[in-house]
Amino acid sequence: MDIPALRTAPGRAIQHRRGRLRVPEGAMGAGFVALFANTGIDVSESPDFQTEAWKKLCLNAAGAFSAVLLKPAVIARHAGVARLMGRLISEGVEVARAEGAVIDDALQDAILDGYRANPAGVNSLHADRLAGRAMEIDARNGVIVRLGRKHGIPTPMNEMVVALLEASLMGVG
Repeated sequence: MDIPALRTAPGRAIQHRRGRLRVPEGAMGAGFVALFANTGIDVSESPDFQTEAWKKLCLNAAGAFSAVLLKPAVIARHAGVARLMGRLISEGVEVARAEGAVIDDALQDAILDGYRANPAGVNSLHADRLAGRAMEIDARNGVIVRLGRKHGIPTPMNEMVVALLEASLMGVG
């Protein structure tokens, strides 16, 4: 699930390269795949959509530090930040597994390697903060915190970035 695009105006976006989506298997998934035939987005069905969704959520959760620091993905090349990003990911993986997702132990390194390989990358949370738009804090790190509580799993790193990003929205005075 990757649609590298940049919103240029309300209702307008530039897609930087071919996108990729995974959808649940079944009639609805097949119908969705058909909608995107011959487009710039590759859509395929997954027999384990829950795992696919959690992998993407862990990737997105790690990007919260870019939004906190207002720096692109190059921050993953800083050893200390990479360790903190790794903790965001590992908390997400633990919650994902509690929710029934099958996550490989190598996911954390794969995500960090991806951030390091695209140092100029600006994720949507970072772009939204820069543009003064509403951020998807709850849909990224907040859901890890909530579901962690449900399963009795501590998520202190995700709680921290949620608090920092929420505080960044507060006015002065």
